[in-house]
Amino acid sequence: MELDSVDRKILIALQGDLGDSPEPYACMARELDVSEDEVIRRIKSMLDQGIIRRLGAMIRHIEAGIGFNGMVVWKVEPERVEEVGNLLASFPEVTHCYERPPFGDKGFTLFTMVHAASEEGCLETIKSMSEQTGITDYEILFSERELKKVSMTYFDEEDLI
Repeated sequence: MELDSVDRKILIALQGDLGDSPEPYACMARELDVSEDEVIRRIKSMLDQGIIRRLGAMIRHIEAGIGFNGMVVWKVEPERVEEVGNLLASFPEVTHCYERPPFGDKGFTLFTMVHAASEEGCLETIKSMSEQTGITDYEILFSERELKKVSMTYFDEEDLI
């Protein structure tokens, strides 16, 4: 697919914040001087063609009142990684769940980010995760402050226009 200038501007807009409007594509359409339906049609087309792989929201959890988060590192035997990873990822408080090569002296292999409104809530969720998986060898690394949280920028206006 050959991208025209409107497609390129849509891609640039999708890399940044869409704002808190209940109709973000309508706002984008007004800026591009096209209809909201046209913006949505073009996004769907770029998704179908693999130009855009996925769209996802990045929640600013601290601003939303979810002020505590912890990276939990789990030691999981290789034959259970898939099973345990799927179970950990199913918790609504978990936003990220990754398998990584064994890390540290204990050989932690699964990493999860757990979010809650309080430290106690975070600890309760982690305890429940441990109980449901039977994994008791884990460590929690609580965040102290957020230094950077931005969407990825794959190209800028000069690259696309």
